[in-house]
Amino acid sequence: MKVLLFFLLLSLLNFPISNGYNFDKDVAKSETVFGKDLVAQGSPRVLLPVYVRLQALQKSNITFWESVPRNFTDHVATIDSRVLAMFVSSNSLGFKISRDNVGNLWVAANYSLNAGDYISTLTWVSSKAISENLTSLGFVPFPENYPEDVKAFLEPGRKIPAQNQIIQEIAASHNQTQNMTQTVKNILDFVNEQGYDPEKTRLLLSGNLNTTNIFDFFKDALQVHETNSSICLERSWYAAAILRAAGVPTRTVTDIRLKTWIQAWLPNTGWVDGETLCVEPPPHIGMLPKSISTSAPWMVENSSDAMFPFVWFPEVPMRVANLTFSNVELFEVNEYRTVLSEPVDTELFKKDPAKFSFPIAFKPEKIVYAAITQEGSDLTFSLIEGKENASKMLTLGESNSVTLGDLTVSFKPIKQEDFLVLQDFTVGEIWKFDVRFLVPIVGVPIVVVAVWLYWKRRKHSR
Repeated sequence: MKVLLFFLLLSLLNFPISNGYNFDKDVAKSETVFGKDLVAQGSPRVLLPVYVRLQALQKSNITFWESVPRNFTDHVATIDSRVLAMFVSSNSLGFKISRDNVGNLWVAANYSLNAGDYISTLTWVSSKAISENLTSLGFVPFPENYPEDVKAFLEPGRKIPAQNQIIQEIAASHNQTQNMTQTVKNILDFVNEQGYDPEKTRLLLSGNLNTTNIFDFFKDALQVHETNSSICLERSWYAAAILRAAGVPTRTVTDIRLKTWIQAWLPNTGWVDGETLCVEPPPHIGMLPKSISTSAPWMVENSSDAMFPFVWFPEVPMRVANLTFSNVELFEVNEYRTVLSEPVDTELFKKDPAKFSFPIAFKPEKIVYAAITQEGSDLTFSLIEGKENASKMLTLGESNSVTLGDLTVSFKPIKQEDFLVLQDFTVGEIWKFDVRFLVPIVGVPIVVVAVWLYWKRRKHSR
C-alpha cells in the first residue's frame, strides 16, 4: 500500500505532456489583455488584432488582397503603425507584398478552394499617436492650383461619382462661400442628417454575409442620397463625392475598428479630418479637431477609387465568416504556416517590449509572446513568457528554431521588401516524461494485487 501511495503522490505533480495549445481556453482573459482595456487606459501605444475569416461557397481559385497600415500623418495627428505580425492561413498557395503611393502595405495571397474551405488572416498592429494638433481652423481660401499628388482626390471614383449632375447640384447649393473650411462644414452638416442603417452593420459583422464582392455590398454616393440611409463607410463616400464636386480634395480613412471618416485637403494645412456620423454625434461635428490617439488608420485611399480594407479576385461567392477589429477570436496557430513581420528597432523594443510583442500561444495562466527585432543587418527572434525569455539571431533561408521552457517555435525566415517572412511556421511543445503515465502501468496492477491479497487473507481467516 505504501508503494501505491507513493505513485499517487507523484501523479499530482504537473508535468505538461500535450503536443499543442488549445486557443479556445482563457478567452475572457485574453480579450481583457488585448482588447478594450488597453484602449480605455489611453495607452501611448496600443496593440490591436485584426481577424478576417472568409468561407468559399463554391470551388474556385481566388486572390485575396488585404491592406495593412503604415506610418500616417494628417493635420490632427501623426500616427506610427507597426505590423508586428500577419498570420496567413496555411492553405495559401503563395503571396506577394507591395506598397501603394501613400505607403500602405498590400498582401496578396493566392488560394485554390473547394466549397466550404476557409481562408483567414490575423494581423497584430502596434499603433501610437506621436503628436496631435487640435488647433481650430479659421478662414481658408480656395487655391488657384493644387499639388500634383492631391489632384487625384478631386477625380470621380467607382463609389464616388463626383461628376454626376445630382451630386454637382448638391455641392453647388452648399458651396456659397470662398472659405474652404465653411464649405466642408456645410457639406458634412448636410450629409450627417442622414439616417443610420444598423441592419447593414449587424449583417456585416454577424458572419452571415454572403457576397461575391464585398465592395458591392455597400451603396455608392447616389444610392446613399436616394435611400437617405447609410453607415459611416457609405456616408464617407457620399461626403467625398460632394466635396470633390465642390472643389475640395477628399479621401476616406478606415481605422482598425472599421470606423470610417473623411479627410479634406486644405492649402498650407494638409489633410484634415472630418466626421461622418454613425449613431451618436461626437462633441465636434463637421471639421475636427478631436483626439484620435488610440485610432490606427487601416487604409488611406490612394486614388479616386475607394477601396475596402480587403477584397478578393476574381469575383466568386464567398461568405464573410468573421470580422473582428477589436477583440480577436482566438485562433489555432497551427492553421497558419506563414507569418509576415515588420522588424522593430532593437533599442525601441528594449524600452517597451510589451508594446512590440505579439501573442502566439494561450493557456490558463500562461501567454507566450514573440517579437522580431533588428539591429543593423542582424535579425533576432524572441520568445517571452512573464520574466522568462529566449532569443536567437536568425539565419535567413535556413530552418531556425527557438525554445522557451517546453515550447519550441520553428520557421524558415526570408527577407522581402522591409518585411521578414517566416515560412513553415510551427509552434509545439516538447514532449516531457510524466510520471502520471506510471499510474495505469504500475498503480493498477498494485491495486489488483492488493485486492487479491486482501480477498485471499479474508478467505483463509474464515
